[in-house]
Amino acid sequence: MTPATIQLIRLVFDESPRIPPVLFDQDGLSWILDSGLGPLLWHLLERYPERIPPGHAEYVKAANLLAYMLSSETFDRLNEMLDRAANIGCQVTLLKGVSVAQQWYPERHWRPMRDIDVLVNARDQPRFEKQLVELGYRQKSNYPPEFYVSHQHSMPFSHPIKNCWVEVHTALFRADTPAGQISAFKADVLRKARTGVAGHAPGNVWRLSDELQLVYTAVHWATQLTLVGGIIPILDSLLILRKSRDRLDWDWILEACRNNTAARHLWLMLSYLERHGLYDIPRDIRHGLRNGRRVIGSIGQKMLHQIIDENMAARRQERLFNSVAMITVQWETLLGDGVPIHKLLMQLPWRMLFPPRETGRYHPARHWRRLKNFLTRTLE
Repeated sequence: MTPATIQLIRLVFDESPRIPPVLFDQDGLSWILDSGLGPLLWHLLERYPERIPPGHAEYVKAANLLAYMLSSETFDRLNEMLDRAANIGCQVTLLKGVSVAQQWYPERHWRPMRDIDVLVNARDQPRFEKQLVELGYRQKSNYPPEFYVSHQHSMPFSHPIKNCWVEVHTALFRADTPAGQISAFKADVLRKARTGVAGHAPGNVWRLSDELQLVYTAVHWATQLTLVGGIIPILDSLLILRKSRDRLDWDWILEACRNNTAARHLWLMLSYLERHGLYDIPRDIRHGLRNGRRVIGSIGQKMLHQIIDENMAARRQERLFNSVAMITVQWETLLGDGVPIHKLLMQLPWRMLFPPRETGRYHPARHWRRLKNFLTRTLE
């Protein structure tokens, strides 16, 4: 069964005039709103009101209005800091939501954003962050300062009144991670693979080139499993592919994907879109990403697609081996290096029985929380 979020994306963005008969149920509507796709649903409701159960229109309208207000406030805050950056001669590259919302979405509030992500040169970072402090932002995190020493961005900034978070990046990924080793993400390549943003001082505000944006979106999405909102990067990629298809430099993309990590992640993204009839992978691209396809394997690919369908495109259902920790183990194992059959028969069963320490499954604090919850329910 096609998940509700994919049905919604088809109805709003499908270039075919054929509209499949679909009525979103309560659970599907709830997950669409939780995923930040309320504005798309409102757009659909205006054209096809019969797709939404009676009595739900006001909730969808409210979600659209809230998204519009939050988006407007976010871009107001962004323009404030970009003006400050221009005054001190600091070049800024827009990343993630604040970049793709303006470039690819019909309405920028259609693209949900949790924070503002910008990339600056490491030598400009102290000066840029000083401007944030002068604007009232303060650094705040649950992690200690030591965590950010080798991180791709400094400790996040938060404004106590404006309800805005900012992450100041000096790189796209940590240098000591597989994604950080992708040559297309190195600083010297980034300086060349970007385009200026109109409406700002020339040479001051940039965004990633279409090709780099596509690869970065896929790698960032696949590197860390995100359930709520995990469908958004898939939509980002779809819009990039559709709106820039006549000018995409696939030779550049395939060169970047000579790195197996990039190849695996981009292949998973493209193959998922193809699975739901949203994008047809050209033969030469399929051939060019063969290393990524082979490392994932056909069975691994089906399992990963199922994880996306059941946990990102739809609300996760509680069942055996379907905790967030178990899904994360499956995701990271199937997307990791190695021969597919070895990952399926050796690594995956072992890791599901004895999860890595990072999942926290055997951490004493986890068992204390479980015991505390059990006692609380028992004594009520």
